[in-house]
Amino acid sequence: MRKKYKCFLFDLDGTLLDTAPEFLYCLNSLLKKHNLNEVNDKFIRERVSDGVSRLIEDGFKISSQNAKFETLRRQLLEEYQRNFLLSKLFPGVKTVLKKLSEMEIDWMVVTNKPKKFAEKIFERFKWHESASGLLTPDDAKGKRKPNPAILNMALKNTEFDKNSCVYVGDNWRDIEGAKNCGIDSILATYGYLNKKDALGLSPTNRILKISELTSFF
Repeated sequence: MRKKYKCFLFDLDGTLLDTAPEFLYCLNSLLKKHNLNEVNDKFIRERVSDGVSRLIEDGFKISSQNAKFETLRRQLLEEYQRNFLLSKLFPGVKTVLKKLSEMEIDWMVVTNKPKKFAEKIFERFKWHESASGLLTPDDAKGKRKPNPAILNMALKNTEFDKNSCVYVGDNWRDIEGAKNCGIDSILATYGYLNKKDALGLSPTNRILKISELTSFF
């Protein structure tokens, strides 16, 4: 029998929200402006969980020490800011979150995404009406997963102990962050982590689609 949890903490990009199409459009728009070859969907999905910096490094084939890096990074963020609210939820997410709320089970979003973007996404899906909280690095002096700071802050927002809480994410940072925090983890294998890298991780559990999460509550 599977363990049941009383509080679910969720990563955002690649777990609840499919942001790859928007990043594909934004990066290709920037590459075209610089007369460089566009990238494909696979390129984005294998890198987007590592953030904008990784997309610039690999898309433009430059290091973060390059004199043009920060300008390109800023331009990509500006392009994303014009398009990020177009992102859609992964299939089944709306149903799972609704069930959690109906069963009065705590759930929160704990993400490395900048708060200015995460808050707008929260508003778009009206999650503030049912979620117990939203935590980003902006709430923890810039500390990002796998540092457990924002996960520890999330735990302070719930009445349940660590043994009753679980973190659901699609990236190695999520699994390591949960481990560093001392809570269980569930790897969302439908997200952006490639299969080879996923095999090297040791989450408490794995799911192929988010609807499988209902067996844990």
